[in-house]
Amino acid sequence: MPDPIAIRKSATPRVCLVQVDGPLRLPEAYASGFLLGAGKFVITDLASVARPGVKSVTMTFADGQTIRSDQFGMADPMTGLVAVALPEAKKDTGGLSLSTAAVVGEAGIPINVVGWRHGHELDLTTGRVLNGLPSADLAQRYGVTSPAEGLTFLTLQSPAQALAVGAPVLDAGGGVVGVMTHVMGTDGLLAVPAGALRRALLTAEPSLKPLSELPKPIWPVVVVTLAGKPMTAQEFAGSVRAVKARSRCDTCRGSGKVIVKKVVGHTRVGGMVRPIVRGVPERCKKCGGDGIVCEKGLYEYFARMAEGATRLGASPGTSSSVREAAETNTLGLLAALGKVGRAYREELARQAARDLGKGGGTFPRGVVFYAQRLETVRDNGGQYAFLQPYHSSVRFVVPIEALDRSLGQEEGAKHTSPGMGDWVVLAGLARGSVRVDGQKAVFVQPFGWHWGPNLGPLPPHLRKSSDPTKHPTTPRIPSGRDEGKPDFFGL
Repeated sequence: MPDPIAIRKSATPRVCLVQVDGPLRLPEAYASGFLLGAGKFVITDLASVARPGVKSVTMTFADGQTIRSDQFGMADPMTGLVAVALPEAKKDTGGLSLSTAAVVGEAGIPINVVGWRHGHELDLTTGRVLNGLPSADLAQRYGVTSPAEGLTFLTLQSPAQALAVGAPVLDAGGGVVGVMTHVMGTDGLLAVPAGALRRALLTAEPSLKPLSELPKPIWPVVVVTLAGKPMTAQEFAGSVRAVKARSRCDTCRGSGKVIVKKVVGHTRVGGMVRPIVRGVPERCKKCGGDGIVCEKGLYEYFARMAEGATRLGASPGTSSSVREAAETNTLGLLAALGKVGRAYREELARQAARDLGKGGGTFPRGVVFYAQRLETVRDNGGQYAFLQPYHSSVRFVVPIEALDRSLGQEEGAKHTSPGMGDWVVLAGLARGSVRVDGQKAVFVQPFGWHWGPNLGPLPPHLRKSSDPTKHPTTPRIPSGRDEGKPDFFGL
């Protein structure tokens, strides 16, 4: 049996976190990786690295050393692995060796998997590895041409779901039996066998190429796109309850009305005149009859919910039922915020603006904002839309595809995307400050959006256009938007 303590001690200096740097210089994906052989290459997941606009990766080792690379020596679409070249071998650290002794029988063999959990913490899990899924079966499932040489993936029986793909699967001697992968639509985890990796390395061209020329993998792989432990389903449900409870007006208890005692007449009793007092319902002055009120500090709960929803949506370990619950609750929140009264909306927007303004460089952070869609620009091969939050001078920028469909809508569903000048309510995760098309903005990874109230016309410098349908002076009101009173808070 492999000794987990000894293997962890031996493997840890050779295993790294691979951070994939996107075109806006923000991390786009995280994978595990490991030094191979003489330590001049890091083997990691191809799907994580071969992303649009990616030109470099940053590899971080357990001792804190970081190495940046923009070249690769092998990239194999069938195995889904890439050998990232290091500018020079890591000092005093050789690589792991590919196992030649391990034979996977019907009973499998005991293994250890060493990788980065949630993209920020090195961990080790134990288990067994079995012969598993032929690539021909995957090719049939995904409607692609099966590679002539083919391969049979190994099946991992290990609780390693939270580890980023690319982690080495080690036998009792510390040799690499395989490399962990998580192909979409398959039950459990798979591993690319060491033999397939060896063949890919031996047949690769003896030259280095830029990462921008990486081929795409054949198989769709589950990739970690956000570092950090995601919220649990219970924690997210608690954040939803907190938003509801803290929004309810404590004076009228959410009814929008209070009972006020008034004199409605007089009566004579035993020669004395006494007033007749009755409880008369009146509109609650505190909430203006809305039943909800935005108290000081409430935005913190909205932000926590937005961050939790975004992380749940991005986490490979989130079940479909939990993801759907997050979508349902968050969409209900955004729909309600599009209909709340002015007092609530104005105070929430001001709290949001203060939070973002004082945040400085503290990212990532959850955001919930009323914002107006501004111009669309291209930068570094991507297309982005600027958003101007209400009551804030900070500008947001989001990928254009994030506004192509609303939260919870299936791909291809008919809908109307927000156009130039439209107002939306958006929830997501602010990732950091960037420069897009020469303009400074905060990049936001949206979880979803909903139509917001019309809070003003376009800025003057954007009003002139030869096409009024694309650049309206006054935001249009989409015909399909919901109207009515907010019902998210259950009042």
